Amino acid sequence: MKTQRWIPIVLSAALLTGCVTETSGTKLPEASDEDAAQANLELGIGYLRQGNLPEAQVKLEKAIEQNPRLPEAHTALAIVYEQLGDLEAAERQYRRSISVSPDDPDAIEALGVFLCRRAGRETEALKEFERALAIPLSVAYTDRASLYANAGICAKRVDLAQAEDYLRLSLRNNPGYSEALLQLADVAHKRGNDLQARAFLERYLGISRASPAVLWLGVQIEEQLGDIDAAAAYAAQLKSEFPESVETRQLLERERNAG
Repeated sequence: MKTQRWIPIVLSAALLTGCVTETSGTKLPEASDEDAAQANLELGIGYLRQGNLPEAQVKLEKAIEQNPRLPEAHTALAIVYEQLGDLEAAERQYRRSISVSPDDPDAIEALGVFLCRRAGRETEALKEFERALAIPLSVAYTDRASLYANAGICAKRVDLAQAEDYLRLSLRNNPGYSEALLQLADVAHKRGNDLQARAFLERYLGISRASPAVLWLGVQIEEQLGDIDAAAAYAAQLKSEFPESVETRQLLERERNAG
């Protein structure tokens, strides 16, 4: 299954919009270090969004040099290092973001997601998610549905019951949150509660498009419930819409073995 996917960390809505632009050939008034750092932060995040990791790294490191107390610059640079495979440097930057702004739930959530992607560090990660959820600021300024959902995704690796609790809290904060619905369908299926899994999956499909992983989950849920026609409908849709997917290959291989 590929339903264990992380909800992206949002650095700042204002910084994530627009294009990357740099001026040249025109002399501008000298900016303060804070203004220059903010400009380099915006450029760095823009390059990060475009997948230009070397330029993103240059701009973000410059922003931190100009103003070391920019938590978003540390978090963004951590993401760059993580994508470059330098995990030690990434973790240092995630932690520096928190040291600069210890009451920032988004910075703590970002560290939690990073830690949970590392095998064997799930318990440590879940402590970070709890710390983020306990910060009063997170009630007003953080997407708590996303925060609970990321905690639930992490908990799926160690405790399905705890994962379900987090994911239900995600839905309590946002009843139409599609990612929580999908994750709950997967958790319920793994726990053997396939009637619940069916209900969550149908709610998900009522508001989101199907993916190969979603259709493959539907096949497995309906087979467990003994509804052969429904399972066949999911299987037919999977083969028709996603013929090259890993899930379709798994399905075809299983059909060949069964025959």
